[in-house]
Amino acid sequence: MAKVVMPLMSASASGKFAKSIVAFGWKGINVMRQLVTPANPQSAGQGNIRVIIGNLGRAVGMIVVGKTFDVKLKALGVIPNQQTKQSYLVQYIKDTYFAGSGATLAASFSTQLAALKAHTKSNAFRSGADDLSLVSFDLAYKDIDSFDKGLGVYLIAKAAIALAFTGEPYTTALASWTATQVDLMTADMITV
Repeated sequence: MAKVVMPLMSASASGKFAKSIVAFGWKGINVMRQLVTPANPQSAGQGNIRVIIGNLGRAVGMIVVGKTFDVKLKALGVIPNQQTKQSYLVQYIKDTYFAGSGATLAASFSTQLAALKAHTKSNAFRSGADDLSLVSFDLAYKDIDSFDKGLGVYLIAKAAIALAFTGEPYTTALASWTATQVDLMTADMITV
């Protein structure tokens, strides 16, 4: 329902009219525009990116502000002023490890998932996800495999090494990580 102050076409109006026009104030000016209802087709490609971004966001969101991992990330000085730690790291991981869209994105996702499953300590990454209280987010309309909750922890470790974090466990090649090194990283995310 539209709200009109004084007669229409005079002082101000806000809200929608006849399901086709929206009136609102913008920068002190009264404005009217066409009402746009966004489409949500729930395509497989859209589902794929939502699953990847959703799970990465949850994993990165477990990094506690002021704790060792957070301090190391901020010390690198790579986070732009207008971005948060979480948005930067999710974008970095997506741009670095998940190429393109469509079939290319699905293939790069499969590659990363296969790398986690092939790691000798893949269960340690899943255990780290449990320590961080991570659960997998999934959608019915995607066409990639389910996002393994350990994949988020694995990709954070991979990103930390690529970003040149200092100290253990980040100076050890990811392929050589043991359960102890996974535990060290998860501890860095949640403790001082």
